[in-house]
Amino acid sequence: MKNSLFFRSFAFILAGLVTFLPVTSVLAGPVPTSSDNPHTPVASDGSQIDPHAPGSDDIVQTDNGAYSKGAKGNNVRQWERFVTDGRKSPSATADKPSTESIIGSDSRTRVKDPSVYPYRAIVHIESNIGNCTGWMIGSDTVATAGHCVYDPDSKKWASWAKVYPGRNGDEAPFGSANAKRFYSVTGWTVQGNHNHDYGAIKLDKSVGNQTGWFGYRWQSGSLNGVNENISGYPGDKDYGTQWEHRDQIRETTTYKLIYNNDTYAGQSGAPVYQDSYQNCGVCSLAIHANGVYGGKNSNRGTRITKEVFHNLNIWKNQ
Repeated sequence: MKNSLFFRSFAFILAGLVTFLPVTSVLAGPVPTSSDNPHTPVASDGSQIDPHAPGSDDIVQTDNGAYSKGAKGNNVRQWERFVTDGRKSPSATADKPSTESIIGSDSRTRVKDPSVYPYRAIVHIESNIGNCTGWMIGSDTVATAGHCVYDPDSKKWASWAKVYPGRNGDEAPFGSANAKRFYSVTGWTVQGNHNHDYGAIKLDKSVGNQTGWFGYRWQSGSLNGVNENISGYPGDKDYGTQWEHRDQIRETTTYKLIYNNDTYAGQSGAPVYQDSYQNCGVCSLAIHANGVYGGKNSNRGTRITKEVFHNLNIWKNQ
C-alpha cells in the first residue's frame, strides 16, 4: 500500500514537471547551438565576433532585401613598383570542386587602367595558400572566397596575406596592405561546404578610403537575367594584371548564382557585380568561387543571401 502511494505521488510530480518544461526540450531534443548554423562567423585568431551587426547609415532595407552602399574613395595614390618577370599567378590550392573555367572561346579583356573606380577597389591577394582576388567592402575590409583565407584540406587558416588594390602588373597605384585577421564561417571551416565558400580579410590600414569600396546586396527573388561583370586577377595571364568579362545571371539557386563569364584560377573571390543599382552604386550580387561541376558548363559564385549580407556587415564593422 505504501509502495503504491509512493509511485502515485512520484507520477504526479513527474507529470507536473513535464507540464512546465519547454515543449522543445521534451519532444525535440536539445535546441541547436550557433555552431549548427553554417553561417556562424569565425576568425583566424579565435577572437569572439559579435553576431549582432551594428547599425550603419549605408544599409538600406528594400521590399525584398537590402543593400549596403558603395563609395568611390578620394583617389589619393601611393605608388609601389615590382618586378614580375612575366610570372603567372599561382591560385589558391583549395580551389574545388573545379578550377574556374573558360566557357568556349576566351572572351576576357584586360582592364587597361585598374586605378579608376570600381577596378581600383578590386584587389590582388598574395598569400601562403595561393593567389586570389578580393574586393573592398569598407575602408579596411576585403570580401573574398572562403578558400582564399582557409584551406579545408589542411584545416589551416592563411598565415599571411598582402593585398594590392588596382594592381596593374608591376605597378600598385594604391600601394599594399597586410592582413591582420581572416574571417569565414563554420559552413566552410568546419563543414567544407562549397555553398558557404566565402570570407573576408581585415587589413592593417584603411586603404579603402583611397580606393573606395563596392556596394553589395541581397534579394529574396530570382536574379536571372541581371547583367553583371566579373573582374579579377587570373593565373593564366601576366602576373598581377586585371581581366574582366561581362555576362548575365543564367540561374539562381539558394546558395549560388550561375553565369557564363570566362574566369580562371586566381579570380576566386572576385565580385560578381552590377555597374549600378539604385543608391547602392556599383553593387555586388555574389562572390566568385567555383567553375564547372555538377553537369553544368557554367561558373558560379556564392550568392549574397541575407545571412551572407549580415556577415559582411559584421566583418566590415569589427
